[in-house]
Amino acid sequence: MPGKTTLAKMYWPLMQIPPDVAYAIENSPCCIVCGRREPLNRHHIVPRSAGELYENGKKVRKVCAVLCGFGSNLKDADGRYYCHGRAHHRMLHFRNNGGRMEMLETEEPTDYLSALEMDGWEPVETEGRWI
Repeated sequence: MPGKTTLAKMYWPLMQIPPDVAYAIENSPCCIVCGRREPLNRHHIVPRSAGELYENGKKVRKVCAVLCGFGSNLKDADGRYYCHGRAHHRMLHFRNNGGRMEMLETEEPTDYLSALEMDGWEPVETEGRWI
């Protein structure tokens, strides 16, 4: 049914990222996690398959972030992790903490709800500033 919110509440804060922060992570010239400049890929920080959020009858757009890698490849030829692959393998998570982006890297695949309860979240920095 159009106009009906189907997105789990745990994702709602990520849908409320301030416009200047969304612009910074969507237009970064490098990976917002590690700073690698290529290859780069856009990643929906709220999975496309997670449903939709509607406010006042309008669908809220899902923000993308610039991450290194391509597809869901986990590592490059030298065995270094790609951040885009880590995000798809549930080893890299993002959250909105009062309008600031934070990330959590895990050693093992971790579901988002469990990740939200973990310690170790760090601010995301791009182009030398915290966002």
